[in-house]
Amino acid sequence: MTVKLLATGVAAVATIGAAAAGVTSLASSSAPQVAPVVFSAPLDPPPPAPGEPTAGELSSLCTNLTNPGVSYHSKTGLVAGGISSEQGRDADHKLRKAFEDGKFPQAYDVTNIQQAGPNAAAADVAISGPKFPAPITQHLTFVNQGGWTLAPDSAQALLLAATG
Repeated sequence: MTVKLLATGVAAVATIGAAAAGVTSLASSSAPQVAPVVFSAPLDPPPPAPGEPTAGELSSLCTNLTNPGVSYHSKTGLVAGGISSEQGRDADHKLRKAFEDGKFPQAYDVTNIQQAGPNAAAADVAISGPKFPAPITQHLTFVNQGGWTLAPDSAQALLLAATG
């Protein structure tokens, strides 16, 4: 009887294994195929039009102009038409005071760059830093004078936002 019981057990195991294999192959062949779908993927920003500055260039320009550790003498080429001695000393004082108040480091996120005339571009610049509860956005104008600079009124607006 043991041989008969052993043979019956082996047959039962084989039958269960075959049934499981059939169910697996049946499930895999009849199951719907699922393909991942992405409804909103972040896209890279479009490249700038010829002659327009990049967001990185303008962000760097804003960072350099508002650097509290650099004298206005080194920044005069960052503003179209330069920086007068009186404006420069006043800007240096305000930037040092803002630094002492913990308003730095700051970040400048540049978006919506558009042509604003011959050799000019305008952009939205969101300023964020440790003392800003939310970014402050300024619409600034930049001038190409063989390199991108800030228009004088935009330089003043940037300085006020960064130190205010």
